Amino acid sequence: MKIEIERQMLVLKALARNPRDMGTLFPSSSRLAGTMAGAVSPRMAKNGVLIELGAGTGPVTEALLKRGIPPKRLIVIEKSPALAEYILKCFPHVDVRCLGAEEMSACLPERTRVSAIISSLPFRSLPKEVSVSIMREVECTLSSGGIFVQFTYALVGKMPFIPAGFRRVRTRLVPFNVPPAKVEVYLKPRGKDIITVRAPAEH
Repeated sequence: MKIEIERQMLVLKALARNPRDMGTLFPSSSRLAGTMAGAVSPRMAKNGVLIELGAGTGPVTEALLKRGIPPKRLIVIEKSPALAEYILKCFPHVDVRCLGAEEMSACLPERTRVSAIISSLPFRSLPKEVSVSIMREVECTLSSGGIFVQFTYALVGKMPFIPAGFRRVRTRLVPFNVPPAKVEVYLKPRGKDIITVRAPAEH
């Protein structure tokens, strides 16, 4: 209970500073975090690294480690200095980087294979140009044959900003989350390294 309260307070403080960067009042539930982590497997880390975007207070980080992802093969990216510091305190063996998701390729050694990107970023609340920039970075950084995992609170409709060549391979509803959420998994086809990010049409 103490950890849950601590995480809630950190989220509220981060929300007060940058509401559009957070996109929610609550940390991800263990059910949502477990569903996201369940989309990847430890064998993905054998030939590459996994990147987590927008880790917040670390519930998905924790679920990934419980899933069996080796800490040395997990790179966590969190823009908020306070949240990045908290994650590093909780998971000292994980590579935590305090930077924006649109900068993630800058922290990778040359020719690093990225097997999966697991994102909790609130694309629907971020400025459109930021979302497009991040998804272009996802498109360029994720290796061919890799997967992109994203959750959303919008239970109907298409996920915005997904690169045109990415193929949705799984959808899971998580009703017991506040608010209810949906987890979608996309595959970057092999040999498709240059794709165009589609922004949603203006209404």
